[in-house]
Amino acid sequence: MKKIFAICTAFLSAWGMGAYAQNTSVNVNMKGLQDGTKLSIALAGTYEEEKPIQVAEIQNGKAKFAWDATEPRGYRISVVDAYGGTIVAIGNGEQATLNADVHLDTAGDGKKAMGFDNLEVKDSPTHDCYVAQRPDRDALNKAYEKYHTDNKEILDKLAAAGGRDSEAYKALTLTPEYKKFAQDEHDFFNLASTTISTAIANNSDNWMGPFLMTTNYSYLTTEQLPIYEQFAPEVKESFYGKVVAERVVPMTTEAPMPNFEFTDHATGEKLNLYDICQKNRYVLLDFWASWCGPCRKEIPNFKAQYELYKNKGFQIVSISADQREADWLKALEEEQTPWPNDIDGDKGIAKLYKVQFYPTVYLLDKDARVIVSNNDARGENLRTKLAELFK
Repeated sequence: MKKIFAICTAFLSAWGMGAYAQNTSVNVNMKGLQDGTKLSIALAGTYEEEKPIQVAEIQNGKAKFAWDATEPRGYRISVVDAYGGTIVAIGNGEQATLNADVHLDTAGDGKKAMGFDNLEVKDSPTHDCYVAQRPDRDALNKAYEKYHTDNKEILDKLAAAGGRDSEAYKALTLTPEYKKFAQDEHDFFNLASTTISTAIANNSDNWMGPFLMTTNYSYLTTEQLPIYEQFAPEVKESFYGKVVAERVVPMTTEAPMPNFEFTDHATGEKLNLYDICQKNRYVLLDFWASWCGPCRKEIPNFKAQYELYKNKGFQIVSISADQREADWLKALEEEQTPWPNDIDGDKGIAKLYKVQFYPTVYLLDKDARVIVSNNDARGENLRTKLAELFK
């Protein structure tokens, strides 16, 4: 294993220097797909809904993607308009081959989902290194299945108890069986965390370190900054290094947060954040969504604070992450929030503010500088902070 690691490290470091090779390609052999099925290839590990680099049609079980690459990156190959897909890590000028047996299943919403058997990627040293260095998902899946199987009896009882707030559920959490399950679950997540962090640390000197971060964490926050800080300077400047930095490096509290324009739904008035901040002592900037339970649960608290301080220079601005405007409008009707609201849509406000999860909340001063954010700007913490600021 040490020999494999040494070879991969040397190879990845060499690629990190990045000559400009051309004619990078992936030859796809996928059994089980009908002729005319459209496949797409798009960048992987960016946390964005990447547009396909290319789309190709399956003919006789085959398709091909070819493009010019400038450095090693991960790409996701998938059926157009279907869930799932597989990652191919490929470097400059490599001509890889992807072989797989594919089945398209139907998901709960009626959309197709890709499943794979006998999946292999050949003729790509970059992908070979990726497979050798990535966390062992098979081992983690087996560990996950084991602790669920070992605790099936208590899990079935919890499922039948009627929710976490029910008395039956609360009573079950006091039993020895539940305590064993909780310990097993804790041990599993420790194993997963250690496995992932070790793989990232082993690649702190090449592009794959940050790529493993983006493909193994559902989202990144400033809590992962220490992981990012271990990367070599040139790795921080790589494509995936910059993707990670955008999400883990804190936005400075010394300078104003970015300005943006939006339209208040209730009045149709065009507004911008800086004007609102200048007209008020403090502004709560709330990124939320209709489908976000914790977001909706926080609204009564926001309303109470708004009523207390709106005449003393306190304002709230809510920006929704909803994809469907109808969902957002329905939530606004239900919540009746009396402050400016808009839907982000294609405005890119959430991206400007590096929003990775919902709710994301900032309490800003007149100069749009952050006073507190997220958990410190919600619940009892918000009530305490505002009482202190407005005393």
